[in-house]
Amino acid sequence: MLFKNLINAAGTVTIGAAVVISCLLQACSVNDNASGYKTFLSESDKFSRLQEWDFATDYALKALDAADRSHSAAAKSEVLSHLAAIDIMTWRDAQAWEHSCEAESLARESGIDSLVAMALLQKGKVCLCGAITEEDVRDDEALGYLEEALKLSYGCPSVKADVLFNISQVYVGKNRFRREIDPVLYAKAGDYLDAGEALARDHGLEESIAKSYTYRMRYLRQGAKLDEGIDCCNKILEISGNDDFLHKSQAYNQMVMFYSLKGDVENAAAAHQQYVYAMERFMRQKSDALLQNMESMYDSSLKQERIRILLRWLSVLVFAVLLLIALVVVVFGSRQRIYAADKGKEALLRFISKDFTNPSFNSKVSEAFHDISTMDEASIRERCASLVGESDPEAREIADYIVALARERAGAGARFGLTSREMEILRLSREGLTAAQIADRLHISVFTVNNHKQNIYSKMGVRSNAEMIRIATEKGLF
Repeated sequence: MLFKNLINAAGTVTIGAAVVISCLLQACSVNDNASGYKTFLSESDKFSRLQEWDFATDYALKALDAADRSHSAAAKSEVLSHLAAIDIMTWRDAQAWEHSCEAESLARESGIDSLVAMALLQKGKVCLCGAITEEDVRDDEALGYLEEALKLSYGCPSVKADVLFNISQVYVGKNRFRREIDPVLYAKAGDYLDAGEALARDHGLEESIAKSYTYRMRYLRQGAKLDEGIDCCNKILEISGNDDFLHKSQAYNQMVMFYSLKGDVENAAAAHQQYVYAMERFMRQKSDALLQNMESMYDSSLKQERIRILLRWLSVLVFAVLLLIALVVVVFGSRQRIYAADKGKEALLRFISKDFTNPSFNSKVSEAFHDISTMDEASIRERCASLVGESDPEAREIADYIVALARERAGAGARFGLTSREMEILRLSREGLTAAQIADRLHISVFTVNNHKQNIYSKMGVRSNAEMIRIATEKGLF
């Protein structure tokens, strides 16, 4: 009972430690289910708004790894589109194109139209951003991708609004290398811009509404609508949050251009001063965010190091418990074997003592078990049953003891490399039989017996028959 209780307690401790280790490993690992990549995307967005593109890219790549391990084509497509947007902002056009193409392929595989539209939007942006000279223009190609994206974005208003804004920019771009603006193209740019703004307002998309003013500033500057452009800049300043210094700086910068084109030097200088102030505050925001991110990374690494130390100690504990269980099992099993052997030996002695003075009885017992070293277990049990009697309650204990004794002797013989025939000759030699008598008993020649004995001498490292019997007795071969 004590042994069972000890095993149960040790097993409980082991299982508990294993559960704790499993929980800690899960805490250390990245959550790679369908929602795990969202956390990294959120961090990437935060650094994108601060224009810290290296950190934004790092978190986007972590999101891509999490999405890849989630085996979700939709999640991976979303992250690749996000990564392509960062590539566009950092002028990595070739990489942006590769990411957006892969995002489109995965989106079509998943069958989600809004994701296909996001990927096509990025492809259109790559075409737009790649035109530095008139020979590089890919406006028509960009328009093809964006028009297809517009058809597929019906279920996602924010994506549709962004597509409309970029189609507007295509038509603005078509006028950028012309000496005189094409009014038809300019009107189309305004129509798509108005449609995007209306959609954003209808669905309460604050971020899309803020984007629309940024696109409109370029549109108004191209059309030389300076007063409207200044009003647009003031609108951006009005809707920007108190700490949104990035958009404020962009608005003031555009305002400087509009006032300069009007020839209003005083207001241009004032706007420039506000621009410098907004940029200073924005750079301070970036520094604070970077410092906070470094502190967060340090805390995370410190936490992981503590968990690793705890895991090592728990592993040592589990190993110690398992070692204790193994030791208890070995000791208990050894004691059980000793106890069983003692019971079998006592039963055999009681059986022999029933008729100890009868020479024929003793001879019968000796004859039954004289060659146990060369017998298999079935034969030993069969002889034991025939000698003791199957109905005798102690027959099984006696048979178990003799079987164990046979195994021990066979094991001892195996340590010396003795064959069954050599063990038989060794036993007969111990009985005092000569080589001729052994040959007669085993129906072999005297030469064969002597040859076997020489092999036994060599294997046991002895030189005489007496030394052979002495060593065999000491080593338990009899």
